[in-house]
Amino acid sequence: MKYFFTLVIAILFFSAVSAQKLNIQFTLEKAIQQSVKTDKPILLIVSVPHMNAPLTSNGTKINFSSAIDDAEITEAINENFIAYKTIMSDTSIRSIMSKSAINSFPAYIFLRSNKEVFFKDYGNSTSKQRYLYMIENALKALKEKPISELEREYLANKSDNQLLKNLIDAKKKLGQNDNAELIEDYVKSLKIEDFNNYQTVLYILEAGPYTDGNAFKFAHTNRKIIDSIYRREPFAKRSAFNNFIINNTMSDAIKAKNLIKAQSAASFTRGTWTNDYMKGAKAYDTQMMRYYLAVKDTARYLQTATYHYDNYYMRIGADSIKKIEASDLKAMEKRGLPASLSQNIVLKDKMDSLMKAKGTNVITRSVVAVGPTSSSYANELNNAAYKFYETGTKNINHLTKAMIWSRRSIELNPISGYYDTLAHILYRLEYYEEAIKNQQLAIEKSKAENRDVKHLQEELKKMKARQI
Repeated sequence: MKYFFTLVIAILFFSAVSAQKLNIQFTLEKAIQQSVKTDKPILLIVSVPHMNAPLTSNGTKINFSSAIDDAEITEAINENFIAYKTIMSDTSIRSIMSKSAINSFPAYIFLRSNKEVFFKDYGNSTSKQRYLYMIENALKALKEKPISELEREYLANKSDNQLLKNLIDAKKKLGQNDNAELIEDYVKSLKIEDFNNYQTVLYILEAGPYTDGNAFKFAHTNRKIIDSIYRREPFAKRSAFNNFIINNTMSDAIKAKNLIKAQSAASFTRGTWTNDYMKGAKAYDTQMMRYYLAVKDTARYLQTATYHYDNYYMRIGADSIKKIEASDLKAMEKRGLPASLSQNIVLKDKMDSLMKAKGTNVITRSVVAVGPTSSSYANELNNAAYKFYETGTKNINHLTKAMIWSRRSIELNPISGYYDTLAHILYRLEYYEEAIKNQQLAIEKSKAENRDVKHLQEELKKMKARQI
């Protein structure tokens, strides 16, 4: 009898545990097959590769726990979605990530069975309600017309601007801001007087028109409205549509290998710094370097980058750089950027984040965001040095330049990733012992930063064996 009772308890316990386990598919293909079979949408959960919980300045571990593992949330996901859990480097999701403009993690991407995104969210939270709200919003979004259907409706009747507007609006809602071609079509049916309407001009700018296209030109015919938009709209909105304009134009320039179009995008970028000539010039160079790298014009890239980093980064002392960065941070806050930009969104060299809500219940939300920092001289110099290394150049002058930039980045901020960059450059220069020494330093720093050191250790083995 005792055995039977124990067995019943064990079965009940196993059933309870099983009911709380997230049903995860092993591949995206399997998830799609299950989605078609069950008529359930897919929830793609994308995180960064494994890393240990980083520490705050006072030595406290960042809380990466998540209420998404709660039994109620798990049950809701299993009931409504087919789940596929993976990491950001998974090549099977690359096109989805690119089209959805995902750069914050963990990301929750909701897909139809044809891989079309219909909702997305990101970030860890210890609040169960936050995930229930996410699921509720995703299910509401599922009932809306798919973008593919909106595209078919528009293509069947291209003279109907309302259908085109519906399509643009739906894409914008999902964070798909590659609408330059669509906005070109949109302005074709507008009248001259329409460009004297504030909301119409704003709508065109928010679509990210090509800087050399008709939509951009027509939107700028009434200078008073343009000036009013840039004066009245919040900084975050202005910055966003400027970036859409720049990225759409540059992406099209790269696709077509159109140097003149790339220069147009770079010139617009420079113009956004109306009151700061130096930052405008830096921004121009940055965009052109982006173009040269993308079209594999290595010679022009190396030439432009050498001037750019020597002129704008190496002529300034470490103390002056710290003052500039502090000043830039204050300026960003004055422009209306959220406080979390500098405190909670973590970029490349930190990779951790923490947000605490006020009140008796403390809610922790952690986010990992991937993207360039705007004011980190050390990060810029490190990235420039590593890009020189990545070009494969063996030119001693270029490698020496990269080594100097790398050493300066370490002087400004001695973190593990920067020592790793220096080690690889020294290895390429055939300073093998010094390379090994710096790679060992990278490992020591990484351990102190509470990061995974496996990759760094593998690189060290290759250096010792002369196999890089």
